[in-house]
Amino acid sequence: MILLSHGSLLCGAGRTLEEHAARLRQTENYAAIEVGYLNFSEPTFEEAVERCLLAGGRRVVVVPYFLVDGKFAAEVIPQRVEEVRAHFPRLDLVLARPISFDYALADAVVEMAARARPPERWRDDMLAAPRYCIARAECPLFGTLACPHASPEVRPL
Repeated sequence: MILLSHGSLLCGAGRTLEEHAARLRQTENYAAIEVGYLNFSEPTFEEAVERCLLAGGRRVVVVPYFLVDGKFAAEVIPQRVEEVRAHFPRLDLVLARPISFDYALADAVVEMAARARPPERWRDDMLAAPRYCIARAECPLFGTLACPHASPEVRPL
């Protein structure tokens, strides 16, 4: 299985998706659970497919980590899946629907609303990014005082 997301320029933005993948690996329902990104982040979708192949996968389910059938889920991802399928014709590449609606997800939304943060905490995720720094010049924090690579004196939060 590949959890496929858009990706982000911000270091650490994929942390949550990696945590989901780790949890899914514990179920042992699939021989491999990989994370892949369309843009900005690594590993790329293509690299995730290669990792599944190296793990012995012959059938790979691509799960778009999107809530709705917007442009990426409805157009971009199917196109990328077809491109990858052309490079790996012996691989059974199956595209699942985006996450969409599920009662468990609705329950999670209610729980998250109950734990809503006040405005002074809205930037917590951005402030946590330096802990996951990979020194990418594209990151919005790169070279700023918040970036651990800005100078030797700066340390991750």
